[in-house]
Amino acid sequence: MDKLTKYRQIVCDALTTIAERRYSIPTLTHEAVFDEKNDRYLVLTVGWEGRVRRIHHCLVHLDIINDKIWIQQDGMEDGIAYELEAEGVPKADIVLAFHSEEVRPYTGYAVA
Repeated sequence: MDKLTKYRQIVCDALTTIAERRYSIPTLTHEAVFDEKNDRYLVLTVGWEGRVRRIHHCLVHLDIINDKIWIQQDGMEDGIAYELEAEGVPKADIVLAFHSEEVRPYTGYAVA
């Protein structure tokens, strides 16, 4: 299996697991959205909080760009990067894109 195929599978598996987790508010759910053609992957939180507040929030957003996984949004308590590392993705192939380019060299992850 080539690197890109492997990373797509890791990302899809990780986000599917997140999407399957029950939310603490029963009227909210997680939805996994995969665009493998453009290598964009999301988990959205959707539903209603009470009868008046609509929730539509991006919990996790990952892109695969130039054979690296770019974490655009990470709303996970422990951080999605740790899950990716546990599945064998090296830090050199993970970009914490939610940090500015000036900060990234100090994160221990890829700069770009």
